[in-house]
Amino acid sequence: MTDYRRDAALAACCTVVLLGVLSVGDWAWTLVDPVAAVVGVAGALAIEALFVADTPVAGLWEYLYFRTASVFALLFGAVAAAYLVGPVVVGAAVWGLATYFVFLGLALAGLWP
Repeated sequence: MTDYRRDAALAACCTVVLLGVLSVGDWAWTLVDPVAAVVGVAGALAIEALFVADTPVAGLWEYLYFRTASVFALLFGAVAAAYLVGPVVVGAAVWGLATYFVFLGLALAGLWP
């Protein structure tokens, strides 16, 4: 499996789980909340910058345990934060994943590093 496919599969699974959480919690409104959109897109830009800038994070992503821990941190962190801070956090996580899919599309088209 190529890196793009592997990463897209991980992101897709996370997106499905988080959309399920939004549905079960009756929090779908967070997807149209501008705060969630801004925070999610900004977060995705910051995380992507860590990979593009060739920081140690990019090398860590190649390790299975780091990818696995990242997935669990995203899912459990977003759900825990939803109950502590509010459901907008889950909406922001979905927006961040949507931004990642835009980056992935750009990379596959040869328009992103």
